[in-house]
Amino acid sequence: MRQLLLIVSVHLFLFLILFAYHAQADEDQWYVEEFDTFVVTAKNGEVTHGDKLRFFMNKGDCERMGILFSFTTMKSHKNIQSLQDKTLPIKINGHPIDDAAKVVLVQNLFRDMNIVMMQAPGLKSVKDMISAMMAWYEDNNFFGIELVNKPGFDPQDYFDITDNNWKLDNLPEKITEAQGLCLEPDEKSIT
Repeated sequence: MRQLLLIVSVHLFLFLILFAYHAQADEDQWYVEEFDTFVVTAKNGEVTHGDKLRFFMNKGDCERMGILFSFTTMKSHKNIQSLQDKTLPIKINGHPIDDAAKVVLVQNLFRDMNIVMMQAPGLKSVKDMISAMMAWYEDNNFFGIELVNKPGFDPQDYFDITDNNWKLDNLPEKITEAQGLCLEPDEKSIT
């Protein structure tokens, strides 16, 4: 029941967040916002500006966070809705990660424009996740996600752009800021 509530809440939250903060923002700008029972830290993509990398924390559990990311496509595919609830293989900084991206939302915006929102599996320790992501980022000087082939799925059938990168400069500070919003005023930050 808790997982269903989380999924429903994330879906509603994602719908609202898709339309917030359009392309007029500075490319290096981070967003740290509260949405109902979630605190979200987000960053625009470098390849497709409107595709964001989002870190979310449930206000009831500020020690763990999840990752959401989106890929916008202008490619017309009559069965794009069939991606809903599927898990897709990705590469992070060139490293293959099988079935690591669960499609949580396929939203048609305009005639041939769709946003596909994906979530990395599970909620992870904030400290461990930030440490691992910053290590990848510092080793490669970028953080990139690429959709890749698997039997029965070719991302080029659905997406005109199959990769994106995000600058993670200041990520630890922004996550600390998000935890400040997440935690009660008398609690102290974990990171």
